[in-house]
Amino acid sequence: MRLLGSVMEHLRHAVLAYAVLLVALVLTLLASYYVRENVEASARVRFEDTVQTSQEAIGRRLARYINVMFGARGLFSASSEVTEEEWRGFVNSLDLQERYEGIQMMGYARAEGPGSYPITYAEPMDRANRGLVGYDPYLMAADRATMDRARDTGEVELTGKTFMLTEAPRGSLSDLVLQKGVIAYLPIYRKGEPRGSVAERRRALEGYVVSYLPTDRVLEGILNESYDSSVDIEVYDGAGLTPKNLLYDEDGIQRASEAQASSGSSGGTFAEVTELPAGRPDGRFSLGNSVPLDVEGREWSLYFETLPGFERGENTRLPLFVLLSGLGVSLLLFGVTYMLVRARLLAEEAGAGLEEANRELEVTNRELEAFSYSVSHDLRAPLRSIDGFSQILLEDYADELDEEGKDYLGRVRAASQRMGRLIDDLLGLSRVTRAALRREQVDLSSLAHEVADGLRESRPDRAVEFEIEDGIEVHGDPRLIRVALTNLLGNAFKFTEKEERARISFGEDRRLSHLGRVAVYYVRDNGAGFDMEYADKLFGAFQRLHGASEFEGTGIGLATVQRIVRRHGGRVWAEGRVGDGATFYFTLRSGLQIDPSRTQVREEAEAR
Repeated sequence: MRLLGSVMEHLRHAVLAYAVLLVALVLTLLASYYVRENVEASARVRFEDTVQTSQEAIGRRLARYINVMFGARGLFSASSEVTEEEWRGFVNSLDLQERYEGIQMMGYARAEGPGSYPITYAEPMDRANRGLVGYDPYLMAADRATMDRARDTGEVELTGKTFMLTEAPRGSLSDLVLQKGVIAYLPIYRKGEPRGSVAERRRALEGYVVSYLPTDRVLEGILNESYDSSVDIEVYDGAGLTPKNLLYDEDGIQRASEAQASSGSSGGTFAEVTELPAGRPDGRFSLGNSVPLDVEGREWSLYFETLPGFERGENTRLPLFVLLSGLGVSLLLFGVTYMLVRARLLAEEAGAGLEEANRELEVTNRELEAFSYSVSHDLRAPLRSIDGFSQILLEDYADELDEEGKDYLGRVRAASQRMGRLIDDLLGLSRVTRAALRREQVDLSSLAHEVADGLRESRPDRAVEFEIEDGIEVHGDPRLIRVALTNLLGNAFKFTEKEERARISFGEDRRLSHLGRVAVYYVRDNGAGFDMEYADKLFGAFQRLHGASEFEGTGIGLATVQRIVRRHGGRVWAEGRVGDGATFYFTLRSGLQIDPSRTQVREEAEAR
């Protein structure tokens, strides 16, 4: 039960992360499916273009060969009798080897009587064709049926698959080889005799134009030019895609038979694979299709199937890449979301602890404020009594006191008054630390002018020259910034008291602002200055570098300035020389990119 409770608690806190994971996985699957469909559609379009292009190219090639036969028939129509020389000249003019490489032999079979059509002329007269002269194809049943159809229709007719002797390629052991092919027959009728009906055509028959067409030679060149080499094509005589009917297969592997066996059908689409693997033992991307082709009234079947190189033309791995990438991104989103949820929970816990700490701090601050008020009140009362009774003694018993007694009472009064100022400064420093920071746009130049005017009014007997740069604005707490400026300008005013021509300036140091990437302001005077060896003591509470007899003060002012500057995120530092004045630099936001101590060292080196 404890384990179940832990699991439920985990799910309750991480439900958003798991929801993001689920949505990301669903989107990944949809994207992978969409990409896969696009890849498959692109492959189908490319495959179908290849099928259509090849089908049209084969039809055009065969039409050229048929037109050559009609040209031969025209030769007989133009002449009363075609001699062997005329026939040889006609065939040679065709340049069969270059222009009609698929025609092995073009011949003429003359009618010698009923049922006798021996081949009279055969060109070109090579070793394979020489034996055909005198051969009567009408004696063969398949040829006889084809010749009868041609006689009755008056058009070219093709036999089914047959074998014919052709010259062997170079390097072969034998001179002649058997090749698969078909024989085309075109009837020739006697001039002047009617042939409008089948009976008239039979009576007018004079002979046949015969063409031997080895299918390897007919299809080889055209297929290399017209279709994608990564698609295999097989040509069959008739609708049966069996080795018995195979007319052409470039690579010698009969894929149609394999597809037929795996699909259980003998035609149409054998394999249209759109996933990996699908329907193939090797698991590769594969498309296959069988289409019919009408060749002069005889049906051929063209079977197309993609080869292993076909998928390289398609982004077949893109769906897998999208799927794996999507899974990776989904897990990354899950991890990020889970971390954010975890961080939110920790932040809520920390926030709760912080709220508790803030409440405790507020209580402590209130208690401290009450304590400070109480201490201030309790300390001020005896100080007022000491100062008051000392004054009474000086006024009422002045005749009875000698000069030494009066001096002692004056010192008592001065000490009590200094103690009162010290208490006021401590309370001010405490308020600076505890008060809430309220930022707004502050005109620093105007504040400096106001403070300077107040200092002049406090000592009208002094002639002090104030140089205050106009147009300086900052974003901060106007009350605290006024306190800081009052202390800085007040210090400068105090420590130039012994100068006949006192000068105090306030502005922005453009060079340091450029180097530090943060606005740096300064308060500079030509007063007493200080020894840089003791610069680190300037901003400590009750730390003084001059005696009370030289310059009055409690040592709280610069500590107050430092706390105000730090509350704004800034820094404050000072530079000076004894008898040569001092410069106090400060910023009112974070991000200062320079080290003030190193800047001072570099400036001293440049001065030397």
